[in-house]
Amino acid sequence: MPIERFGLGAALWRTRRYILPELKHFVAFAVLSGIAMLLELASTLVFFDLLTNKVFLGDPLSATQASLLGLEPARFVNVETLDEAARFTLRTVFLVVAGALMAIGFLLGTGLGYYLTWILQRVNQHLRLAMMDRAVHLSLRYHHEAPVGDAIYRVYQDSAMVTTVVQNALIQPVTALANLGIALVAIGFFEPYLGFLFLIAAVPSILAARAFTPRLRDGSARSRLANSALTSHIQESVNGVRVLKAQQAEDAAFNTFRRRSQRALDRAYELRRRIAVLNLLVFLFTAAAVIAADYLMTQWVWAETPTFGYGLVAVVGFAVWNLGAFQAARDRNIAIGGVSVALANLWSLLQDIGTGLKRAFFLLDLEPEVQDRPGAKPLPQVREGVSFAHVDFAYRADVPVIRDATFTARVGTVTAIVGASGAGKSTLTSLLLRLYDVDGGEICIDGEDIRNIRVRSLRDGIGIVLQENALFPTSIADNIRFASPDADDPSVRAAAATACADEFIEALPGRYSTELGERGAKLSTGQRQRISIARAVAKNAPILILDEPTASLDVDTEREVLERLTEWGRDKVIFLITHRIRTIRQAHQVLFVEHGAVVEQGSHEALMNLPDGRYRAFASRESLAAIDSTHA
Repeated sequence: MPIERFGLGAALWRTRRYILPELKHFVAFAVLSGIAMLLELASTLVFFDLLTNKVFLGDPLSATQASLLGLEPARFVNVETLDEAARFTLRTVFLVVAGALMAIGFLLGTGLGYYLTWILQRVNQHLRLAMMDRAVHLSLRYHHEAPVGDAIYRVYQDSAMVTTVVQNALIQPVTALANLGIALVAIGFFEPYLGFLFLIAAVPSILAARAFTPRLRDGSARSRLANSALTSHIQESVNGVRVLKAQQAEDAAFNTFRRRSQRALDRAYELRRRIAVLNLLVFLFTAAAVIAADYLMTQWVWAETPTFGYGLVAVVGFAVWNLGAFQAARDRNIAIGGVSVALANLWSLLQDIGTGLKRAFFLLDLEPEVQDRPGAKPLPQVREGVSFAHVDFAYRADVPVIRDATFTARVGTVTAIVGASGAGKSTLTSLLLRLYDVDGGEICIDGEDIRNIRVRSLRDGIGIVLQENALFPTSIADNIRFASPDADDPSVRAAAATACADEFIEALPGRYSTELGERGAKLSTGQRQRISIARAVAKNAPILILDEPTASLDVDTEREVLERLTEWGRDKVIFLITHRIRTIRQAHQVLFVEHGAVVEQGSHEALMNLPDGRYRAFASRESLAAIDSTHA
């Protein structure tokens, strides 16, 4: 898979549809954040003056300060220096005001943090739902070609990038830039040269970020590809744990995991190292500016130089450069340096975030191969049957799978589809379900091309039982109701009886309320097959596909199940994919498939009477194999 590139602006633009539903919350958050920033700046300037110049040094208050704090001018304004009692009083007032403002700031900051998390999780939910909806509607061709772990990683991990990109590409940069602007304006009132000093330091920082950007993007893409491969390997190992143990391949699987895990670790370390180097460079540039600013401000304090905006900042006692002014300005300088490094780190993270978001949007950009045509109709009531007319299909253009398949399966009949492994039997039923669309020819239900039928309606009208039984860790009744949630208890019991599952279900302690556990682990393979058959029966669809449904059943149970299904399906079309000759005998017609073509069709007896028939040869081999396995 190639490394996926991205454009950050495009990525941000793509997130808008997931942000807009929460726009009012983002606006509210921005307003509250602005209030918090201004409160923090005002508090800092006032505190540095009150604590340093007034409480520590004894400088008198300005009339405005005394009025705001409710202190009498005779003791706190119209004096040369504050006496000890006045300073103790001012200290008490300062501690009370500082405590109140700190409490307000803490509550506001904590509340904003929770509020933002709540907003971002809602945005993430919008994207994750969209990704999962797209993933389940993509064709099987995509899922066959794409690793399962990659899809999991995209939906679970890469989808989280939408919240990260909103926070780190919008909220944090805007907040950081706002803080930076406020800090620059604040120190500009003290001395504009300080602002120019930091603007000059920003030039090499921007150049360094620009030089590192391609490396960061490349490292992020490699890191995510390595983690995607690791996720796929874990998923494959867990699903195939029985085969690994049977083949004593645990050590080989673990060694593969260790190599892929180490590769993912190395790629992540390489990316973090590049980020650290960029952050270090920006830190050095801004640190040099802070040191230079400290030197200049020290000289101004010694000389008691008037501040540039003394008329505006005199309200907090900074008409001239004094100790309080030095500390307040230095606090803003350090804040500028911290914001600069934070912006560099955000820029580094954005390269990783954008790559993850690109991977998430890659899934959303894929269009389902099978879609409803304009004017598609619901599935009509099936009265006649299903017909294939000269159907061709290939997973890849150069490897045809189905060639000129032509046959008809009528209502009230069982059609057995027979052939060697890989002949194309399951592909025929997949085409009927429109898991893929045919490349040539047509498939009709009662004369209507299935491409003119709504996909959901078509699949609602087809029940299917697979050899691999997908059961869920819920009750037996809920598993049977899976395809028909509205089925009542009598319908569930009737479906279980048709599938010959009622006897063993009734023997369980919880009966139909028995919880099956993960993937139906509490049942045998044959019992799981019968639950799957009951699920298809409960759906009561006019078309039923049975793909090796009785492979794990004993002879008597298999015969009983098929007899009941045949009786139940008198008004339905039933397709049966199987290798078992005794099962095929119960079908009304047999389709023998070879290399994707239906080379012979007819009843079992008719095909067995063909002297050089291919089905006859196949059936003879299968019969001999069954005899050998029985003797073994």
